Amino acid sequence: MWGKSKNQNQRNIDIFKNMPNIMDLLLPDTLQERSDYLCLGYNKYSRTFVMTVYPEQTWVSWLDDLFNIGNINISVKIEPSSNGTVINQLTKKLVQSQSEYATYSRQRKYFTSSRT
Repeated sequence: MWGKSKNQNQRNIDIFKNMPNIMDLLLPDTLQERSDYLCLGYNKYSRTFVMTVYPEQTWVSWLDDLFNIGNINISVKIEPSSNGTVINQLTKKLVQSQSEYATYSRQRKYFTSSRT
């Protein structure tokens, strides 16, 4: 016969032999722990900063200085509050604002009436 037999044609070839597994894809080439950063391979470094208190007043681009440093990833953890706590805090803030407005209105009336 001119052709090869079926047994010779069918070798057991593992097509997944050289395929990386999920751990090979996720783990860095090297991992060196330093005092204030991690080295994750050639020219890859990681450092973690934690901000636990935010400023009272924020503006649209208040984190732009961080983004201008370079490749920065930000993770935000939000802890929900109970509805009762939120309602109490908003009610206090509303009463405080109304009180300040009433005080300001009385002072304004006093100053405008004393000038005439």
